[in-house]
Amino acid sequence: MISLAIVTLVYVVVAFAAVGAVGTDVLGGSDASLATALEIVTGQGWPAVLLAFGAVVAIASVVLTVLYGQTRILVSMSRDGLMPAKLSAVNRRAVPAHNTMIVGLLVAALAAVVPLSSLADATSIGTLVAFGVVNIGVIVLRRRKPDLERSFRTPLMPWVPLLGVALCAYLILGLDRVTWLVFAIWMVAGLAVYLGYGLRRSKLN
Repeated sequence: MISLAIVTLVYVVVAFAAVGAVGTDVLGGSDASLATALEIVTGQGWPAVLLAFGAVVAIASVVLTVLYGQTRILVSMSRDGLMPAKLSAVNRRAVPAHNTMIVGLLVAALAAVVPLSSLADATSIGTLVAFGVVNIGVIVLRRRKPDLERSFRTPLMPWVPLLGVALCAYLILGLDRVTWLVFAIWMVAGLAVYLGYGLRRSKLN
C-alpha cells in the first residue's frame, strides 16, 4: 500500500508539472503527452526520445511479467486436471516450454490484429473481475474454513474485501460496451472448456 501511495503521488506531481508547463490543450491533443511536453519545454528532441525508450522498456517488462504468470497458471490448471496434461510439462530447467510458445504465439497474433487500447481494456476487465472474485473468496473462506492455516489474514473483515469488490465494480462499470461484449464471449468460451473438459477431469472433483 505504501508503494502504491508513493507511485500515485509521483503520477500526480508529474501530471501537475506537465499541465503547468504546456497546458491541457496540448496534452489532450497528443498521443504521447509527456514526450510532447518534454520536447516543448526543453526545445530538444532527445529528452522525449529518452522518455519514450523508458516507456517501451516498462511496457515490455509488464508484458513479460503477464506472459510469465499466464504460463504458470496453465501449469497449475493442467496439474489440477482442468487443462490437458501436456500443458503441465516442463523442461530440464523447470520451464513450461509448450505453454510459453502457445501463449507467446497467441499474444503475438492478438497484438498484430487488435488495437492496443482494446487489448488494454480487455486485460483490465479480466484483471478486475479476477481481483473481485479473490476478494469474495477471502470472505467465503474466512466463513467456511476459519481455522485454515494462513500466511496472512486480511484485517477489518469483511470491510476490506467488500471495499475491494466495490472498487473493482466501479472501475469495470467505466469500461465501454465492446469490452463487456468481448469479456462475455471470453467467459462463455472459458466456461465451455471447463464444462466440456475440466469439470469431469478435475482432481479436486
